[in-house]
Amino acid sequence: MEFKTYSSPHLPGSNSVTIMMRRVLMALLPGIVCFTWLFGWGIVVNILLASLTALLAEAAILALRKRPVTTLLDGSALVTGVLLALALPPLTPWWIPVIGSLFAIVIAKQLYGGLGYNPFNPAMAGYVVLLISFPLELTLWSAPGAYPGFTDTLIHAFAGNVPADQPLDALSMATPMDSIKTRLGLSETLSEIH
Repeated sequence: MEFKTYSSPHLPGSNSVTIMMRRVLMALLPGIVCFTWLFGWGIVVNILLASLTALLAEAAILALRKRPVTTLLDGSALVTGVLLALALPPLTPWWIPVIGSLFAIVIAKQLYGGLGYNPFNPAMAGYVVLLISFPLELTLWSAPGAYPGFTDTLIHAFAGNVPADQPLDALSMATPMDSIKTRLGLSETLSEIH
């Protein structure tokens, strides 16, 4: 009896990388809609920034490597940008998705040879770098339903101002409680801290 060994891919039919990436993006649409409904326009801003940065970084690296820029049309860079953006808090400063996308595409994907050669998911590698480098920015989440309007979201993302209609109690992060704990440990009273 003879056994035949077949190499990957084991998918039947005429699936290509482009078709699979389109399917992934379509599968992400309900989650994006729900995320936007719960947390506001910040996710849309993050998706636009992360995706645009990922596409530009991939085009630049492909040009530097003298590879055809048409490879960009496979959609993998776009999927990386969207996945990274979905992992970030909605009221994140503009430079967070930009840095994460740059790392994801340039270091985690293209440095290893491009699509299919990277040992890690580029979007999650970018997220880990952001989580280690900027933990405070990645712990700032707004309460569901307590999100600002589109213009206030843009002002917050690009200027760093908390929107006027966003109550400070609706923002959550680790440092205020830690600060109070530390100062109480230094024998300060709550009235002295506030």
